[in-house]
Amino acid sequence: MVSLLLLAACGGGVDHERLGDASFAEGDFVIALQEYRAALDDGSRADIWMKLASAALRTGEYREATEGFERAVALDRSRADEAARGLALVAAAAEREGDEAGLRITVQALRSLAPERVKPRQTLALLRGGELDPEEAAGLGPLALAAAGDAAATDQALLGYAEALRRTTACGEALPVHQAVLRRSRDRELRQRAVAGLGACGLQLGSDALLVEQPDEAMAWFGRVLAVDSVSPVGQRALIGLGDAQALKGDLPAAIAAYQRAIGLGGDDSLRATAADRLARLGPATAPGDTI
Repeated sequence: MVSLLLLAACGGGVDHERLGDASFAEGDFVIALQEYRAALDDGSRADIWMKLASAALRTGEYREATEGFERAVALDRSRADEAARGLALVAAAAEREGDEAGLRITVQALRSLAPERVKPRQTLALLRGGELDPEEAAGLGPLALAAAGDAAATDQALLGYAEALRRTTACGEALPVHQAVLRRSRDRELRQRAVAGLGACGLQLGSDALLVEQPDEAMAWFGRVLAVDSVSPVGQRALIGLGDAQALKGDLPAAIAAYQRAIGLGGDDSLRATAADRLARLGPATAPGDTI
């Protein structure tokens, strides 16, 4: 190594690539990576990017390794297979180290270059990150579920699948998956997200049913929301929707009771005003504060 430094100095310039090669051969990957970084310029060759990526992989710089392999392929498509093998190694290393962000970036790159090399369990990282198009995420959901290795991973995959379905407006399919997460998981964050997703879907489906004058179906959807959230603004909206469905059926006492419950929750003034307006439309004898 010393001789190379002296040689480079005598030659009037530092050959960073050669210094990187020497450090890499000696197993000093940190120095090798630094030298390869210094060797980069606007006209960098694909092989320098490959070397940089290999050194970055060995030092745990997974994002930099991913970028190196991608840049190499962009410059020379004949290196695609080699880069795909490298990206697969980066993904495996990031997965072992628990580097979730690095894993997502690498798996995305690998899917673009060689999707057949992506392991099924690595799709969980993509679902958890929420970075896929909704349709694509929904399509990956069953694959991620099949790859989940334990209960916690299964719950994560279920929630990711449910949220992907909801983003594609497939709320009818998403809602029971959200319910499954609530039945299975004790994780507070997962449960909160599942309740939020269930509430959003239940309100949408209930409102859709009211639009086509199907009060029984609307009541069922609003009832699912109220079963998990009867006190927040979401629950308040579900109570108003439930009252609307009861009124559509002609069951005025039940409708009045639902509106009065919504008013009694307090909270959002606009929602209380909406419930009070609905109540007033049913007749003066049902003004807020009256009992049934």
